[in-house]
Amino acid sequence: MNKKKKKGRPATEYDEKEIYVIVNHYRKNVKPQGDIKYLQLYHYHLKLHKEHPEICSRTYSEDFWRKKGQPGRKAIDTSNEIRTVTLVDGNENKKDIPNVVDVVNKYLKDSGRLIKHLVPLENEVRRSIQKERELKQKNEDLEKKLVQVREEKRELREQIQALKESMFKLFHYSDKDGTPLQNLLDINNKNKRIKRALEEAFSKPQDFYTELEVFQQRTTNEITKKDNVVSLNNAEDKTKRTIADDFEGRF
Repeated sequence: MNKKKKKGRPATEYDEKEIYVIVNHYRKNVKPQGDIKYLQLYHYHLKLHKEHPEICSRTYSEDFWRKKGQPGRKAIDTSNEIRTVTLVDGNENKKDIPNVVDVVNKYLKDSGRLIKHLVPLENEVRRSIQKERELKQKNEDLEKKLVQVREEKRELREQIQALKESMFKLFHYSDKDGTPLQNLLDINNKNKRIKRALEEAFSKPQDFYTELEVFQQRTTNEITKKDNVVSLNNAEDKTKRTIADDFEGRF
């Protein structure tokens, strides 16, 4: 006995991409928030097919949009799921949180589920505040350390300058006529530490000689200027004196 093959209703042919375009068009233009109702979308797609066939090229049955397991209903259910918002911090770390509007619209009458979805947001806010406090404290510590480093560098610069001045004075006042400066540095070649110290104190070894010459010239100029200083008051008094003044009291 031959068994007759059961013939089922042929599956509805559809363009999955177009189905989601229809649902998104409804979401954007009619129902931006809240759940999309199956029957409402069914009627909407009939109208959309008449007015914008380039968006909705054909129509589908009511079951296509309402019956469980059908592609139209799946697309609606996907759109009705709670959307998430992705936050990205300064380190490119991503954090997905539920869309508050979606949560409230979906569970407005179900306080338990509403709280369940909103508690993670509260926890995320607390975590962000704690992280901000930690970063603020770290920033303050780094600023204090920076001030300390700057002060230490300033002190070192002053110390180096004082050492240079002392070294210049040492060579300036100990130099003897006819004794080259290089010989003062290489006395009998017994102590190379002197040269090494000079090389470490100055950017280039020759800088020492150059700056020493400048120091010596400045010192010489200051001494010369001091010896040649003439009181302006005395000079003015001298120009005002007369011959009678010079012989005053002699007769």
